[in-house]
Amino acid sequence: MAPIRLGVVGLSTRGWASQALIPPIFTPPLSSLYTLTALCTSSEASAKASVEKYSGLAGHPVKGYYGEKGPEQLANDPNVDMVVVSVKIPDHLKTVTPAIEAGKKLFVEWTLGNGARETEMIAEAIRSKNLECLIGAQAKQSKTVRKVKELVDAGKIGRILSTSAIVSAAPAEANIWGPIVTPDAEYASSVNNGATPLTVEIGHFLVALTDVLGDFSQVCANGAVRFPTAKVITYDGQPTGKSIQSTSHDQVSLSGILSGKPHSEGAFVNIHCRSGLTHSGEGGKGRRQFIWVIDGEDGSIEVRSREADGPYAFSLTIADIEVFLNGVEVPLDEIEEDKLGNTGKAWLHFANGDEGKYPTINDAIRLHRVLDAALLSIQEGRKVKV
Repeated sequence: MAPIRLGVVGLSTRGWASQALIPPIFTPPLSSLYTLTALCTSSEASAKASVEKYSGLAGHPVKGYYGEKGPEQLANDPNVDMVVVSVKIPDHLKTVTPAIEAGKKLFVEWTLGNGARETEMIAEAIRSKNLECLIGAQAKQSKTVRKVKELVDAGKIGRILSTSAIVSAAPAEANIWGPIVTPDAEYASSVNNGATPLTVEIGHFLVALTDVLGDFSQVCANGAVRFPTAKVITYDGQPTGKSIQSTSHDQVSLSGILSGKPHSEGAFVNIHCRSGLTHSGEGGKGRRQFIWVIDGEDGSIEVRSREADGPYAFSLTIADIEVFLNGVEVPLDEIEEDKLGNTGKAWLHFANGDEGKYPTINDAIRLHRVLDAALLSIQEGRKVKV
C-alpha cells in the first residue's frame, strides 16, 4: 500500500503540530504508512523555514504554502491525500472546508469545531462526502486509560458509584489561561473562541472518562474567572507592556450523571479544572497536576501524576501516569505500539483502519454536546440534559 501523503496546515517550526503531531510519522512503522508532502503556515517566511526543516526530515522536497489562500491551495494539491489541521480553533471551519470540498481525508486537532453546532456542521459536510476523519483527542491512546478500562471492565471494583477528578490546565509556566500569556495564547482568553480550560483540558479528559465509564445524561457546571486581566509577554519572556481582558473561565467545576454502560449507569461525576498554578519552584512543590478516582462498590481505582512527571503531567493526552487499585500500584503493560506515543498510535490505528481505536467525528459531536451543555449550565445556573 502506498503511504498516505500528508499536507499539514499549521506546521511551523514551533507549536503543537511540530512538537507532537508530525514527529511520529518519521519513525517506523509510520514512516512506511505516511509521508509529508506539503505544509502551510501564516507567512512566507515561516513557510520557507518549515519547508527547509521538514524537507530534511522527510528526505524529499516538501511543498510550502502560506497566507489566506494557503489552505485551499494545499487542499487542492494532487500530491496530498490527507489534510492535517492544527490551527487555532476559531479557524477550523474555514480551514477544513476546502479540504472537504477537495474530497481529502482529514485529521483535525481537538476540538473539531468551535462549539457543538459548528462541529455538527463540519461533521455533516464530512459525511456528505463519505470522507475519513481522525480527531486529535490523544487520551484515547493512553496506556494509562487502557489499564483503567481493563480494570473496570473486568469488574475489579464492582458497580461504579462515582468518579471524581482534579485536572490542571496548562501550568502557569506555559503562559496560557493565567496572569501571563504569549501572543499565540491571547485568543484563548476569550470564551467565544472555544479554546478554554473547559473545552480543551476538560474536553481531553472526557475522552478518557467516557471511554472508560460511558456518556453523560445531564450536567451541572460552574465557572469563575480568577485572572480577568493578563499581561502579554514575548516568546522569550520579555514584557510587551500590553494587557488583555479574559472571559475564559480559568476555574471550572463540572458535575453530572453517567449513562450508557451497565457497570456505571447512574454514576455521579465531579471534575474540577484549575488554571494558573505554578509547577516549578517552592510554589509547585508536592503539587499533583492530575488526580482521578473511580469508586466502586468493591473497591477504588486512583490515577495520579507525580511531581517527578513534570509540569505537563496535567493531561492524559501527553503523559502516562500511575494507576492504583485499592491502594496498590498496578503496572502499566506496554505493547510494541506504545513506543509510538499517544499521537503515533492514533496515526497507526487510522492507517490500519482499526475502527473504534481512534477518535472520530461521532466522538467529537458526542463530547461537544456535553461541553456545550456545561457552558450553558455555567451561563444559566441550572442542570442541563445532554
